[in-house]
Order: sequence, then structure tokens, then C-alpha cells
Amino acid sequence: MRETFADKVRKLCRELGAAGREFGTDELAERLDMVFAQHKKPLYKALHDFEKCGEIQRVRRGVYRYKGKNKPPETQERMWRILRARRKVTVTDLQELAGADANYAREWLRMLGRNGVVKKAATTDGAFVFRMVSDPVVMPRNEKKAERLRRIREKKKIALEMTDRLYATALEIRMAINSIPEEDS
Repeated sequence: MRETFADKVRKLCRELGAAGREFGTDELAERLDMVFAQHKKPLYKALHDFEKCGEIQRVRRGVYRYKGKNKPPETQERMWRILRARRKVTVTDLQELAGADANYAREWLRMLGRNGVVKKAATTDGAFVFRMVSDPVVMPRNEKKAERLRRIREKKKIALEMTDRLYATALEIRMAINSIPEEDS
């Protein structure tokens, strides 16, 4: 399949917007070898479309942040819908019907067991079936894991801010060094 112009712009937005970095239309146009204003119209159209569907966020005029494509329901949400509909599932059911990895499905079912939503029972063939014993309607979240991920993201954000400050300081030092006049011997 041939890569469309929008695909190229999306790929660049994803690349330039890595780790929440802001990027501008000028930077995109330069990477796409678009010099003249009349050649940039398709770029503006693509950015407008991406902004409309929520894939990018406009920070200010000509500056954007990449948010990512709107995704179909998360694997957890699909597994939750299947569990609520069937009331009884196996890990294999979740693999086949929700497209979940076996280990991920087991971890999710264990978390639901700790929250009192499902009970684990052995079947005659040695497999396990998970039966829903209470229906809280809203899927319980793994708060311990969510908190751990929040701490990791916060540390990453601090590290990136420190890196940006170090980079700015290095540039200032380089400019100061370059401004020192060279003496002839």
C-alpha cells in the first residue's frame, strides 16, 4: 500500500512530538521539503484534520503537540464487556474474543478476584474458569499499578525538564566560548 501525504505528516508528527515535545508547522514543512507557501496548503489541511479528530493538539498558532490516534476500546474494556455479557470466562475466552495476551488476561482476572468481582474455579479438564460474583457496573481499575505508572511518568517528566535545562545551559556555554575573540600569535 502506498503511503499517503497524510501518512507522511502523521509519521513526522509522531516523530517530532515524541515525549510530549511541541513542534511547529515550519519544522514540518522543512522536513517535507515544502519551501513556498502555496505548497504548504496540503500540510495545513492535514494538520487541521488531525486536530479535528484529536490526534494533535494546537498549543498556539503554528505549534502543536502529538496526542496519538484515537484508539478502539482498550483490551481491558473489551474483556470487561465480555465478562459482563457471559458472566463466566476463561483466559482462552478473553484471548480469542478480546484479543488479549494470556498473561495480561490472567493479571486482569487476578485483580478482579482481589476486588471481589470474580471467583476462580477449576474445571474438569484442569483449566480455570472465572465466574462473576458481583457486578459493580463500572470496571474496577488496578489502582496500585496506576499509581506506580503515575510516579514513573512524573519522574520521567522531571528528568526531561532537567535535560532541557542542561541542554540550554550547554548552548549558553557554547555561545559564550564562541564569542571569545581569538588572538593571533
